[in-house]
Amino acid sequence: MARLAAGVRKRADGTLEKRFTIDGKRYSIYGKNAKEISQNEQEVRKKVETGLYTENKNLTLDMYFSEWLTDKKNIVKGNTIKGYKCYFKGHISPKLGNVKLQKLERRQILAFQRELSESEISIRTCNNILKILKVVLNDAVADEIITKSPADGIKALKETNAKASETYHRALTEQEQKDFMREMAKDFYYEFVSLLLCTGMRIGEAAALTWSDIDYRQNVIHVTKTVTFNEDGTMAIGSPKSEAGKRDIPLNDTTKGVLVSQKKKLGNVLPMNDNRIFASVYGGIVHNHAINRAISDALSRLEEQGKPIEHFTAHALRDTFATRYIEQGGSPQTLKTILGHSSLAMTMDLYSHVLPNTKQKEMNNLKIVL
Repeated sequence: MARLAAGVRKRADGTLEKRFTIDGKRYSIYGKNAKEISQNEQEVRKKVETGLYTENKNLTLDMYFSEWLTDKKNIVKGNTIKGYKCYFKGHISPKLGNVKLQKLERRQILAFQRELSESEISIRTCNNILKILKVVLNDAVADEIITKSPADGIKALKETNAKASETYHRALTEQEQKDFMREMAKDFYYEFVSLLLCTGMRIGEAAALTWSDIDYRQNVIHVTKTVTFNEDGTMAIGSPKSEAGKRDIPLNDTTKGVLVSQKKKLGNVLPMNDNRIFASVYGGIVHNHAINRAISDALSRLEEQGKPIEHFTAHALRDTFATRYIEQGGSPQTLKTILGHSSLAMTMDLYSHVLPNTKQKEMNNLKIVL
């Protein structure tokens, strides 16, 4: 076993501790190995020198979150960091931010959870806020600022919301689909919306497509990227959130026709060396707001023509694709793969309402000789 450096000792839990003195004041730092001990000591010495060091006993939840977030920036995507900040600054900090970590009690967190549940935000959002607080406190335990998380054992609120298939997921009827797409043909984003409807892709996935993603030899669209948002709200091209999001979507004649039309349209929008399939009117990355605004404009025009359709957003195009797919005999297992769902249960939960009709059709076609 390697000899420990001067001032370093091994603790009962296997971690290393080093104590040192600066201007007559003792400090302790911890690490898994000699390299981590050295890095942590340098960081503490630098903070002491610049007057930024705060003793653990005086560290508030706000202070620790600021440090915690800085570390996370090297690990997670900018959009995730933005979400952490939004939940913490908007909900956790106003109620618990000034509380010293070592003084934070379980009853305070329970009271905070109860207050959240009585507000106008959804139960799911309440649980997401508490989940972030738990992660932060668990990391404070790992950093040996507190010995135990006061949020341990606090259960998530029970979600009583209706299943996804009974709430915001809405597919257009065949007549609504025809009327809408006929009106949408007047818009710059017609091909973009058409691709969403023909493939079930998400807005970010379609916006990130390049011509090299179109594989005519294998007759598929390779979905490997999506539009993400940086911490400052700017857009960038990144990888999907899950491995299931990386997938191949088969091409058909309709989809190929949409791509041919889009290639002609973009000739005057993008320079020759830009490989993107879709761009905004001004040549930038297509934003979801632009697509939803185009949809709203088309719906307004239809209403003026006496053909009103209940308002919907671009996500309804994904639902419409899935519904048509199942109605026309497609299997849920294959649909799961096309949509990039991580589980069949997710697909079945969203589109189970379509299955009764298809089951009856399939049963009518079944021939069993007795």
